[in-house]
Amino acid sequence: MEEILKYAEQKNLIVSKEAISLLQKQDNWASILDELEKDGQLFVEPHILEKKLTRTKMSQTKPSIEIRKSSFNAQAKDRAPEFRIMTEYDVTGQSHCEGKVDDFLRLFRSKFKLLSNMLKERHNLSPTDISSLKAIPKNENVDIIGMVNKKWTTKNNHIAYEIEDLEAKCIVLIMERDKELMKKGERVLEDNVVGIKGAKIGDDFIIIKEIYWPDLPIGSPRSIQDEVYSGGTSDFHIGSNTYLEKPVAKWLKFLNGEGLTEKQKDKVGKLQYLFVNGDNVSGVGVYPGQFDELVIKDLYKQYEAFEDVMLQIPEYIQIFICPGQHDAVRRAEPQPAIPKEFMPRLYAQRNFHFISSPSWVETEGLKNLIYHGASIHDLISNVSFLEMDKPHEGMIELLKKRDLMPKYGGRNPYVPESKDYMVIKEVPDLVWIGDMHHNGYGTYRGTTVINGGTWEAQTDFQKKIGHHPTPGVFPMVNLKTRQISETYFMRNNLQREIDAEKINETEGGKA
Repeated sequence: MEEILKYAEQKNLIVSKEAISLLQKQDNWASILDELEKDGQLFVEPHILEKKLTRTKMSQTKPSIEIRKSSFNAQAKDRAPEFRIMTEYDVTGQSHCEGKVDDFLRLFRSKFKLLSNMLKERHNLSPTDISSLKAIPKNENVDIIGMVNKKWTTKNNHIAYEIEDLEAKCIVLIMERDKELMKKGERVLEDNVVGIKGAKIGDDFIIIKEIYWPDLPIGSPRSIQDEVYSGGTSDFHIGSNTYLEKPVAKWLKFLNGEGLTEKQKDKVGKLQYLFVNGDNVSGVGVYPGQFDELVIKDLYKQYEAFEDVMLQIPEYIQIFICPGQHDAVRRAEPQPAIPKEFMPRLYAQRNFHFISSPSWVETEGLKNLIYHGASIHDLISNVSFLEMDKPHEGMIELLKKRDLMPKYGGRNPYVPESKDYMVIKEVPDLVWIGDMHHNGYGTYRGTTVINGGTWEAQTDFQKKIGHHPTPGVFPMVNLKTRQISETYFMRNNLQREIDAEKINETEGGKA
């Protein structure tokens, strides 16, 4: 480290600790610093260093690793990818929670402050503190912002909430006769932060006239100048007896341009980024009786098989892998990246990147939110009009709430980290999710949501609850047009394109 610091000082470069850690892994670190000096770089951060390494060494691989080299003339081979893992939103290596009461208090206070500040930016909301209600005359209109503490249905079928801010609490009520507002009120869950417009009828009692979410700003899908594709996939569940090995083999041939028409080769050859959204292996002991459903009963061997699949993807594709509930990380969210010990061969490759769930990656200037999607289950179980076979609609509901932790104390556990990783602090251009084993696409206020489905056949549990997955479907997004295309690997490589306009500005149109 000292040698690198001295050399950087000679070059008038200021190198961060994280960048030094990356440089220590490079035999030619001196020449890399020389190039950065020539580029006129002053501060050397990890994302700058990663971009330099990607541009100059994309074709280099570790000699002991066998990687399938693409045999067709893929355009993505000849262009330098531009990406940045947004480490400020990644919990990997940043988890310091002790699980104390103060940790939970800090988490919920942070959540309230972040989301209430978003609500305060709304032009149609002029909130007052709940503690100030007593000074407002009865029957006056009033706006407040609060976190839902309790929710119940009254004996007259009104919906009631106890909501609180940092100083006080009050009761707010949706009248049963207001059918539209009653439907909207179903979406409000405990721990949601909402804006309320209503009429004061008591010192701590308001009749609701309207409910507001932090929400995304109104916008149109952003695009780039080059025709570059991103793809998403999820839920391989390797090791399970329902893992679909043959369709995965067809998918790998597709990515390598084998047996395709020239038109198909042209498209797949522009695939630059791939997001792999969790439940990469089936795991061991994840649920009772699982052991009998495994064909690979050793967790390390499951990951070896997963590596065998991933290493057959062309080396020019940048691959981002996040965990799910079945992976070798903690069950509670936010989940850190899968450790190196489980996938050493993939960690040795420059085009594989291991990220948390949730996490953010910037590609070609567009911001991608990557999330396995576990909290959507709690959302669906509490909101009657959301369904597992429309996972994008559940994700769009989370975008409106600007929160990936819609309800604490449900099926999905959370860790009270010192930093809130579950609030959606920025506006994503694309959101990549999985977990539901069902493809689904929607665009809301310029943000496109993609669920990459699964590579696992219908399980016994899914049969019991009547859920029909859509295995073997691979979606790609053209970042120039924001058009989504699908390829089916259980239907003779059927392909179709989805008109972005048909899903634009909807609650999440099913494709």
